[in-house]
Amino acid sequence: MKKEYYSHLMGKTRREIVKEIGGTFNGFNYFRSKTWTYEVGKTWLGKRIILSLTFKDERVSEIILLKSFRRY
Repeated sequence: MKKEYYSHLMGKTRREIVKEIGGTFNGFNYFRSKTWTYEVGKTWLGKRIILSLTFKDERVSEIILLKSFRRY
């Protein structure tokens, strides 16, 4: 997974993200949280690929892809 796959999410609101990726019960944190995390895949070693969206002024301001064995 590459960060470019999710670059179209930059500047979108929370409601637009929910419509595009899924509801708050599909892996997101609390709706009003400043940071949402979502598991988007796994590597062949079993590491989780985590999409982290940071909101500023109700819009996505930062997109980070993390790879980790632990849950976020």
